[in-house]
Amino acid sequence: MDWGEPPAYRVFFFDDEGRIKTSKALKCTTDDEATVEARRVLDGRTLKLYDGCRLVMEISKEAQSS
Repeated sequence: MDWGEPPAYRVFFFDDEGRIKTSKALKCTTDDEATVEARRVLDGRTLKLYDGCRLVMEISKEAQSS
């Protein structure tokens, strides 16, 4: 039995200067589910997806335009 804390996924959106502009909590149970949801809310901004303090994925604005 796993007594660990449940995942606490949050996606952070950054402005062009690299500062956090906004964030959104995601109600997901796995990294794969959270990654799909983060990509769904992606709108041309740089984003980083975290589970607590663990970085799950990062998508840069530049990578989206290529």
